[in-house]
Amino acid sequence: MMKQARRDVIRDLGRRYAEIAVLPRQQETIDGWRRLNGLQSTRPMVRIDQLPWGELEWGREEMVNREGHLRAVEEHLRKTIYAWKNFRSDMVVLPELALPKTVRNARLGPAIQVERVGLSQHYAAQLATIEEVRALETPVIETDPELDQRRLEEVGKILDGILPVRLVGLGRHSGLWDGITTIISPERMLYDLIDRPEYVAELIGKFVEMESGVLDQFEEQGLLEAAPAEIHCTGGFCDELPSAGYDGKKATARDTWTFSMAQMFSDVSPAMQDEFDITPLKPLLERYGLVYYGCCEPLHNKIDIIRKIKNVRKISLSPWADKEIAAERIHGDYVFSAKPNPAYLAMGSFHADLVRKDLTETVEICRRHNTPCELILKDVSTVCNDPARLAAWERIAMEVVQA
Repeated sequence: MMKQARRDVIRDLGRRYAEIAVLPRQQETIDGWRRLNGLQSTRPMVRIDQLPWGELEWGREEMVNREGHLRAVEEHLRKTIYAWKNFRSDMVVLPELALPKTVRNARLGPAIQVERVGLSQHYAAQLATIEEVRALETPVIETDPELDQRRLEEVGKILDGILPVRLVGLGRHSGLWDGITTIISPERMLYDLIDRPEYVAELIGKFVEMESGVLDQFEEQGLLEAAPAEIHCTGGFCDELPSAGYDGKKATARDTWTFSMAQMFSDVSPAMQDEFDITPLKPLLERYGLVYYGCCEPLHNKIDIIRKIKNVRKISLSPWADKEIAAERIHGDYVFSAKPNPAYLAMGSFHADLVRKDLTETVEICRRHNTPCELILKDVSTVCNDPARLAAWERIAMEVVQA
């Protein structure tokens, strides 16, 4: 009886989810993302992601499935419904439930050695020598089609007649330097750029080699998702990649997005970043259909080297970037992916005027330089236990972009 009650909760959530997914607004929003990602004239798009869910009232206490994949399904449904109700911005809810395929052992390099103290983490330094780097081997990934089929059948039966369920492929995080910083400290690496450039070149070359080998396996085993709906917290809909179904064929890297960044290079010169990031990663990134480049590092002075990657479509401009310089140098050739400062939601009190000023400035600068832009609020570590701040930020953002 208890098992049936848990399934009934998922069915009820599935009905509410499905009602949202069939609203006409979904296709209108998809069309907006397509125009933006096609560098066409359209209003800026808005998304909110990477939230402090522990401070939000999404229904954690009402969860009835406490473990396994059904917990993940219930949590996804609850969080999606909550976000849609409170700060939907330009989110898209598709008329299906996606179950990611199982992939194990796809991480590059040695196992992370980490010490956690509260919310902080300290990573042990590894790979001290070129010999240790050369000894690294490309992981042999593991899949579990039988487990995936059981999950698909079970969830599909629960949501039968309410919401289609589909096994979906995965994306690959091509920001190799972000992974490297969990096994080699950024401080040591910055010294190595000067003191041991031959070591750094060997290191990034080996990681590109390993990632290329993993990507080969993803292609061979049909593990990539063609034309994903999202890429790095933003809408991924576009007209230059195949539909998600892809006629039953195995998607290749050419059929999907990837994203890359080198946040530890924030204070490194453009020439040095070109040598140790852009140039070695270029062959890997250009295997993909489209690339989203950047995250929290300020990139306004590095647009020219990013241009060397021929398939970049979005460039992230963080709160530490000079918007004017960035928009002038992008000048309509890429999507200006603005990252508004999440600190405005973490202050003692919420100041709507600061948020409006910041967003208005970004939109006006991009319009002045004929540059399509999106406003992506992410990395929100706290809202000071005041979820209404997210709704207030979203309301202001939508007013700004629709003005």
